[in-house]
Amino acid sequence: MGILAEQLKNQKEAQVPQGIVSITPSDTTKLAKPIRAFMVTAPGDVSLLMNDGSSGIYPGCVAGTQYMGKIIRINAAGTIATGIKGLL
Repeated sequence: MGILAEQLKNQKEAQVPQGIVSITPSDTTKLAKPIRAFMVTAPGDVSLLMNDGSSGIYPGCVAGTQYMGKIIRINAAGTIATGIKGLL
């Protein structure tokens, strides 16, 4: 495999989640490791803190949909969705 093909393969693998964790929302405790996306099993809003320090709410998250971002905390305040899974 050529160098360019290897780089493209590595890029694609870097974009694909490599693991999954259950998340308990908290207003103070950051995740052990940033997640690259999250999903919910019961719909609703998800409040989060991004890696760059910005925060906000993803409104009306739908079960089974991946929501992307480099996320370091899912906040309890403002989060209505349940069954949150983080994708590493």
